[in-house]
Amino acid sequence: MKRLTVIFFLIIIFSGCENYKSPRQSGYGIEFYMIRDFEKIGYTSKILNSSVTLSDSVRIYYDEILSYNDETYTFTITKGKADLLNDFQNNHIHGTPFALTVDKQIIYTGYFWCGFSSASVDWITIDPLNYSGRNELRVNLGYPGLFEGDYIPDNRNDYRILDILRRDSKLSKR
Repeated sequence: MKRLTVIFFLIIIFSGCENYKSPRQSGYGIEFYMIRDFEKIGYTSKILNSSVTLSDSVRIYYDEILSYNDETYTFTITKGKADLLNDFQNNHIHGTPFALTVDKQIIYTGYFWCGFSSASVDWITIDPLNYSGRNELRVNLGYPGLFEGDYIPDNRNDYRILDILRRDSKLSKR
């Protein structure tokens, strides 16, 4: 009888628990996905977001993002992730395309673009190499910067990104 009572109470307790979403499940929060396939706009580096096919590979999971500064457009990530991104062998000089997503919806696309590259790019870039030792990834409009007269849609502070970061106390104070 005792055993049956314990089982009954355990069933009641567990049936009342909400399903917990692990931060390591893809499609949760803010993530940087690799892009499997995409089209560019004309002869530019500009990625046509509607043509993007996300890879199954998540480059940066939400739990690896420690904070975001919405004034400098800078993500602070875990040391372990920064060390992995800092591996020269995995960084192509002319960029690796990524998509920043919120709950697996694309907010913006860009390229991990190493600062030692001599080629310019007219799209969103992040230098994945950790020169400062502060584990920061600054999101830039173009490399080496925005060209005069050019236009790059700026969704770096999209409300969906900021809402999640604010909710989880990962948004740096202004």
